[in-house]
Amino acid sequence: MSAIVQINFPYSESQADIEQHSAEAASRFVDVDGLKWKVWLVDEERKPAGGIYLFANRDKAEAYASGDLVNHLKNVRDNVQVSVFDTIDAAGLITNAPV
Repeated sequence: MSAIVQINFPYSESQADIEQHSAEAASRFVDVDGLKWKVWLVDEERKPAGGIYLFANRDKAEAYASGDLVNHLKNVRDNVQVSVFDTIDAAGLITNAPV
């Protein structure tokens, strides 16, 4: 069974700045153990940003959620919310989820 990590945080800079920072940070995620993909999130109107991460399993997701990259984010951003979910892969396959 796969697992999802969802991270959200408020931001105050422009969406262009968030997009630039995301592009600069993306290479840090290439070698994250168990990470299959990450989708970067931003909402310019309400000002949350974050990501949805698919991991190979719950153990890898939990390790990431309590690891160095997330701890760094918590040190540079306020109100970082981190959630870990198990996926329901059988149903996801029916709806074309890449699980």
